[in-house]
Amino acid sequence: MIQRIQTVYLALVAVFSILGLCMPIGQYYQGSQMAAWFNNFMFMPASAAEATQNLGPLPLAIVLIMVTLITLMSIMLYRHRMRQLRLTIFTTILLIGYVAYYPILAWKYTMQLSAATAADIDYHLCIAAVLPVVSIILNCLAIHGIRRDEALVRSLDRLR
Repeated sequence: MIQRIQTVYLALVAVFSILGLCMPIGQYYQGSQMAAWFNNFMFMPASAAEATQNLGPLPLAIVLIMVTLITLMSIMLYRHRMRQLRLTIFTTILLIGYVAYYPILAWKYTMQLSAATAADIDYHLCIAAVLPVVSIILNCLAIHGIRRDEALVRSLDRLR
């Protein structure tokens, strides 16, 4: 039963979470020059004068690590569909929290850079910033598949 379609969806969520941890999620530009970037672990200004690493976005990394671990655990719980369903819903809630916290953090860093440089700062999303949204959609598809499997099993129990 591990070859079900929701297992593919959950595996993609785990892969996207790992990719999101490894890639930068945003870049700041002052004109055409990059002023700073940040990933899920740290915010890093590009100038050597401000080269202190700010661990402000660390909660984003913690959420993605939790999503990865819980999703992998959920894949292995294919015999316990209701528990798998609850874990998938929980990871969806975590990802929604990630998507809600990310713009707040990006705006905060934009304001910090604007105040520090006294210049206009432009923010550019990277592809890794979109991966949690795709993961939410895949989780919803997995939830639908798990519910469909559970309904099928219950209907077969009624026939016996």
